[in-house]
Amino acid sequence: MHPELFRIGRIVVQSYTVLLDVAVVAGLAALAWRGHRTQQRSHAWIDTGLAALLAGIVGGRIEHGIIHWTYFAEHPIELLQVWNGGLGWHMAIILGMIGLLVTCRLLKIDWRTAFDTLTIPLALGAGLTHAGCLLSRCAYGEEVQSLADYPSYLVAELPDMYNVILPRFSTQLYGIALGVVLLIVAVVLSRVIRRPGVMIWPILALLGVGMFGIGFYRGDSVPMAGQFRLDQVFDLAVAALGIILTAITAWKRKRIAKTTPIEPR
Repeated sequence: MHPELFRIGRIVVQSYTVLLDVAVVAGLAALAWRGHRTQQRSHAWIDTGLAALLAGIVGGRIEHGIIHWTYFAEHPIELLQVWNGGLGWHMAIILGMIGLLVTCRLLKIDWRTAFDTLTIPLALGAGLTHAGCLLSRCAYGEEVQSLADYPSYLVAELPDMYNVILPRFSTQLYGIALGVVLLIVAVVLSRVIRRPGVMIWPILALLGVGMFGIGFYRGDSVPMAGQFRLDQVFDLAVAALGIILTAITAWKRKRIAKTTPIEPR
C-alpha cells in the first residue's frame, strides 16, 4: 500500500487526500460548467460548491467526533484539528447539501439543477475515497481464517491501519465496486430523467444501502449500536432519507403529470 503519494521537502502528500481532492475538484468543475451553460455565472455556482464543501467538512468532523466520542471527550481540542484526518461521510453529505441549498437560494440559483449536477461527482467520490482507503489502510476488512475459504475476489492479504497484513475481506474493493455501480446508474439516470432535482436521491439511497452491506465485513473499530456498527446506523439513515425523497419526488412528478392538461392538436 502507498499511504504517502510523494513528498515535497517536509510536505507529505497523502494518497487519500489526493483522491478525495480529485472528487472535490470534479464537483466544482461540474458546477462551473453547469453555471456557465445555464446562467453564464460560473463563479456563483462555484461559490455554492465551496459553501457545500465547508459545510460538509464541519458535518463530517462532527460525525467523526460522535463516533469516536470516547477519545475526543478526553482530547476535545483535537476535534478542531481537521488536518489530522477523520471525517464521517454521512453528515458531510447532509450538511453539504444544506449548505448548497442555502447558498443557491441566496445567489438565486436553481438548487435542483445544482443537486443533479453533483450526482455524478458524488458517485465518483464514493469510489475514489475507497481507493484512497485501499492505499492508506483505512476502512479495512475483518480478518478471515483462510483465503481458501472464500472466492478470490472477496478476500485478500491486506494491511490494517497498523500495517499488519492478514487475510481479510476486501472491503475497500467492495467500496470501489459500489462507486462504479453508482457511477453507471448516475450516468443512466442523467440520460432518462429530465425533471430537475430527482436523480440524486436514488443515488443517495443506493450509497446508504451499499455502505450498510459493506459494514458487515469491515474490521476497523467503531462503537456498536445493538447488533450494528454505529456507522451502519448512519448508513440506514442516509438510505432511508434517499428512499423517502425518491418516493416524494416520484409522487410529485405523477401528480404534476395528472394535473397538466393535454392540449388538443
